[in-house]
Amino acid sequence: MEVTAAVLYDGALAHYDVNIEREGVCVARLASYKGRNGQKPPEFLTIRKEGRHWISDEGSRNLAEDIGYAVEIKVPKDVMIETDRRRTGEHPAG
Repeated sequence: MEVTAAVLYDGALAHYDVNIEREGVCVARLASYKGRNGQKPPEFLTIRKEGRHWISDEGSRNLAEDIGYAVEIKVPKDVMIETDRRRTGEHPAG
């Protein structure tokens, strides 16, 4: 399943196409960025949820968190369970 996540990066809007894969891994591809080209976010980002936080090895922690929370809000709970990515049902802002 693929969803679009709109997040702020360095004060500008970034749209990522996020592919939800097995075992809680999501692969995000930058679709568009409305900020300055010199400060573009990563083109690709692989994120996964560990505990309550979304993490990635490529890029900023805040970007991984923002994309992960956008996915949790958009994807139905049963789809997340089918792909082994469970949600707690809590609001992402805590």
